[in-house]
Amino acid sequence: MTAIPDRPEALPKHVVLIPDGNGRWAKQRGIPVLEGHRRGAQAVQAFLTVCRDWGIPVATVWAFSTENWKRDSVEVKGIMQLVEAYLRRNRKRFSQDGVRLQHVGNREDLKSRNPRLFELLGTLSEETVKNEPFTLNLALDYGGRDEVVRAIKRIVSAELNPEQITWESIAGVLDTAGQPDPDLIIRTSGEQRLSGILPLQAAYAEINFVETLLPDMREEDFRQAIRVFGSRERRFGGRPTTVSA
Repeated sequence: MTAIPDRPEALPKHVVLIPDGNGRWAKQRGIPVLEGHRRGAQAVQAFLTVCRDWGIPVATVWAFSTENWKRDSVEVKGIMQLVEAYLRRNRKRFSQDGVRLQHVGNREDLKSRNPRLFELLGTLSEETVKNEPFTLNLALDYGGRDEVVRAIKRIVSAELNPEQITWESIAGVLDTAGQPDPDLIIRTSGEQRLSGILPLQAAYAEINFVETLLPDMREEDFRQAIRVFGSRERRFGGRPTTVSA
């Protein structure tokens, strides 16, 4: 475990990882894409280790998007198996290490497409609901626009009057209700887009586009990606404030 930075208050409260580059990493080496996903899964674990060691309360990992269902069925099946294996392997450790698991994404769609994984996620979410101090959001079958549509449907179902619709009421029906908004988003592989991750919650998030492909990321790479947050000026529409100030 690497020591927490000298000024832990300069660390983000919620970090989002867009894990990208598994396919390109595998193609460069002439190996199956699923091997790239396996190596990428190891890098994700390194990311989570850094977040937990540094006392970051919430981490979100985008494991599978609503659009990823368009990929080859063999690849989709392999990704789902990797996710399930990770959850089953770490089931006991979630409680031992104080990890709360939360599913972020379209639950009904996942239920119809992969009922076994849906049930496992539900079970682990219930088992870990009181765990602290670390929350892991697993974004599975997640799309930003899809989340907004689902949130609007909940608002309509609640039959709120127009004057009752505030940011607080909207935030309360999002997948991350009750959590701090993301203040840092890390995307690996050099791609410079957000692809719709938590679009409402991440309105003021700092962004760090890292050139390294996900499978090549190590703990120190993630530490460095998080360190830059402390040097950013955060304005929120007003006068600049330095996070580390």
